[in-house]
This record gives sequence, C-alpha cells and structure tokens, in this order.
Amino acid sequence: MPKLRGPDRVVKSIQKRLDKKNNARESAIARSRDIVRECRSAISAMQSGKSYVGHLRTARRLSCELAKALAGFPDILHAGYVLDAQQELAEAEILAAHIEKRSFPSPEGIEVSDEAFVLGLGDAIGELRRLLLNRLMEDDIKGARMELETMELLFRMLMMFDYPDTLLASKRKQDVARSLLEKSRSELVMSSHMRELKHGLKK
Repeated sequence: MPKLRGPDRVVKSIQKRLDKKNNARESAIARSRDIVRECRSAISAMQSGKSYVGHLRTARRLSCELAKALAGFPDILHAGYVLDAQQELAEAEILAAHIEKRSFPSPEGIEVSDEAFVLGLGDAIGELRRLLLNRLMEDDIKGARMELETMELLFRMLMMFDYPDTLLASKRKQDVARSLLEKSRSELVMSSHMRELKHGLKK
C-alpha cells in the first residue's frame, strides 16, 4: 500500500491557520468585554450627568480595532460576544446623540452590524425611560415629555423590524419596549395630574 505524501505538511498548515484563528478569538473575547465595560460606564455617567466622553471614545476605538482584527475571520466577527459588544456600543451612541442633540447615528457611522444596531436601539428605549424618571423626580414635566417623545420615536423605529428570530432576535426587545413605553406614559400622566392638583391647592 503506497504511503501518503506530505501529511505532516498539511497538518502543520492547518494547525497554523487554526492557531491564528484561536488567538484572534481569544483576543476578540477580551476586547469585547472591554467594549461592554466602557459602554456601560459611559451610559451610567450619562444617567448621572457626569462626563462620559472618555468612556465612549475608548469604546469606539476598541470596536474599530476589533473589526479590523477580525476582517479575515467573518465567523468570529459575527459571534455572540462581538454582537453583544456592538449592541452596547449602539445603545451608548444612540443615547449620547439624544443627550447631545446631534444627528441620529447609523450602523455604518459607528461601524456595527445592522443586527447589533437594532438590538441596541431597543435597549436605548430603557435608558430613555431612566432619563424620563429622573426628569419626573426633578418635577420637570416638560423635559419628561420630551424623553417620552423620543422613546415613542425609537419604538416606532424598532417595530419596523419584523423578521424571524434566526435573522434578528428583536421580538423580546419589542415586547419589553412596549411595556416600558406604556408605564412611562402612565407615570407621566399621573405626575402631570399630581402637579396640577398641587398647584391648584396653592391658589
């Protein structure tokens, strides 16, 4: 029986490629965690009125570096942990654009996938609700109405995406956003009535 020619060379070549891919995967996992951490720190700072620019800038840089590093590994680029990181970045970018009153971001503009952007859009609605509640605690009814209007706008955008979960897992995000919107409307109406009643008693 004739011997196979060059099996060691084939195996070593495969190992070399898989070693490179595994290193890219491990780096992607670590960098994705860093992006999530920076985005969450940025969002927390936004909610408390503190400076968030540094955290968001770092998250943008890390995300850009990650995309470049994975250019040759599309399957890793679309892995769950990378999607989670891009989703957090989309959420932070959408919230920052709202706070800064600048143009609405796009997936291409912040270099995230369409899927990550839509899921981040859903999460941004929850953060806007937190802003709304902060306004109500400050007795800023006008400001709370503005937050609600933005929530409604993002919700309408979110509801435009009707795809199977295998393509875009947005159904749960839509259900949660709908519930948060209904609660926010109710709380805003109640706060408005309470304020009118309080002012009426003072007269």
